[in-house]
Amino acid sequence: MKEKFKISLLLIILLMGLSCEDYLVEEPPSFIAANDFWQTASDARTGVDGIYRIVNDVHFRWMAAVDSFTDDQVCKSGGSPFINSFGTHTVTPSDRIFEQVDVYTGWWTGISRANTALKFVPDINMDETEKNIILGEARALRAFLYYNLVKLYGDLPMLTDAIESTEDFDKPRTDAETIYNEIIIPDLQFAENNCREGLHTDGHFTKWTAKIILADVYLTRAGYRRTSRGEFVQGDAANWALARDKAKEILDDSPHALNTVAKVDGANITPAFGVAWDYQNPFTPEAMLELSYIKVINLGSWYSRECNPHVDGRQYWGPQNQSPLLDSEGIDLTVAQMDFLGTQMLRAASYIPTPDLYDAFEDGDERRDFSLMTRYNSADGRTFLCQPTFRKLIDIEYFLGGEETNFRYTTANLILYRYADALLIYAEAQNEADGTPNAQAYAAINEIRNRAGLEDLTPGLSQDDFRQAVWQERRVELNAEFKRKFDLMRTNRLVAETTDINLDWTAAQGSLTDYRNAYTPYYNGRPPFPDYEWLWPIPQSEMDLNVFNDWYQNEGYVD
Repeated sequence: MKEKFKISLLLIILLMGLSCEDYLVEEPPSFIAANDFWQTASDARTGVDGIYRIVNDVHFRWMAAVDSFTDDQVCKSGGSPFINSFGTHTVTPSDRIFEQVDVYTGWWTGISRANTALKFVPDINMDETEKNIILGEARALRAFLYYNLVKLYGDLPMLTDAIESTEDFDKPRTDAETIYNEIIIPDLQFAENNCREGLHTDGHFTKWTAKIILADVYLTRAGYRRTSRGEFVQGDAANWALARDKAKEILDDSPHALNTVAKVDGANITPAFGVAWDYQNPFTPEAMLELSYIKVINLGSWYSRECNPHVDGRQYWGPQNQSPLLDSEGIDLTVAQMDFLGTQMLRAASYIPTPDLYDAFEDGDERRDFSLMTRYNSADGRTFLCQPTFRKLIDIEYFLGGEETNFRYTTANLILYRYADALLIYAEAQNEADGTPNAQAYAAINEIRNRAGLEDLTPGLSQDDFRQAVWQERRVELNAEFKRKFDLMRTNRLVAETTDINLDWTAAQGSLTDYRNAYTPYYNGRPPFPDYEWLWPIPQSEMDLNVFNDWYQNEGYVD
């Protein structure tokens, strides 16, 4: 029985696929024909593009679960069967999110595809520069997939060769530090020296994509983590300088920059901060790693559904039959009449913002009302009202009821890294490495603040005051970008920042009524984050499959 399961898993893991616009639709041959498939430069490109498909898939719908029930993000009152246990801190290895969706196996599918490409591409007769670009992308993708796995699950088996038999799965779990030193960092270093130059205009990794991920890796390694054996470890302080220097390379030499011009489309105005998420203009100069979703069934993003609290603005804006904008703006339409057109009966609300996040924004911060959307003015002058919704994660055309839109194939791209990350990483790492912020660190933070309509930071801050300022900017700038829990863990603030947070929407958060929209058990005597939930458990089916003596479950979870 076990052998049959392993063979089936082998077939699934090594199926090849493609990603982004042209390469999101086709399915190349499976591993069975690998020796015949990898013959030309076109085969090399097609095969590596199949890894991108997996990166899209593993962030498709479920990556936002990482931040569930932090101080930034909750689930609707009724909860979601996939993430309820995160709210009550009763996570188990058998939970549906680990066993029924690809939050673990999906990453391994991508790693397997990368390993296959790295085995066969070197022997293809093709232009050497183009070959190294493709190999650089394959290694960067493998590093990125391993990096996500390490942060979520800790120790991992080391799979660096193409899978050719079931015995190739028989690997022990290896310490996360070894994974960093022998796979993640070398892969990214190869990629930064071999991937193409230029902007990230088509979804493929560039040398700058590799550099920003590498800077983030160093930032993470400088901080705190919990090992799979249950130990708390603070990283080597030397990583601060590595993160500083890698981010500085991006600031000094890359073609990337912040978007600084707002977009005006009739009555709709998108602030400069929000332009990166304009579905009509993807891959702006700010984007450094952007995942592309298209209107093809199962190739679009589900987040427009998962982030939708309700079909209209009731609760936040008041009863359906009232006209909350009549006195202030002369709009006599009711709340019900100003509902979005395309969201009926599809209000999953698995990922919705907290009033605590609303409170984190300073007065006058243009990022707040874009990021936590409660109203939308369409280009033709119509006003729509909604409960607080993460604007970055939705396709506004789907909300507006655009033709041929469906939550299963919306075009809302996900931006995982952008130039703002480089600015923030540099500012934090420079302050930590050198003991005090320098002029360029201030300039980096002020560039972000000024774009948001805020004044410069007060000069002459102490190291700790500047540290707090950077943490504040990371929270409000990178909201809904899957970084909050990781930030809280590496800075050892997870319990402090997620205990006794504000869950009540009131006039202080712009609400016209007092209400609470959060998973009920979460706010009824919820316990703080337990230490073991710094990591997710290895899925129980994987534990049952791997019977080696050294395949241990992450500390705190029941085998």
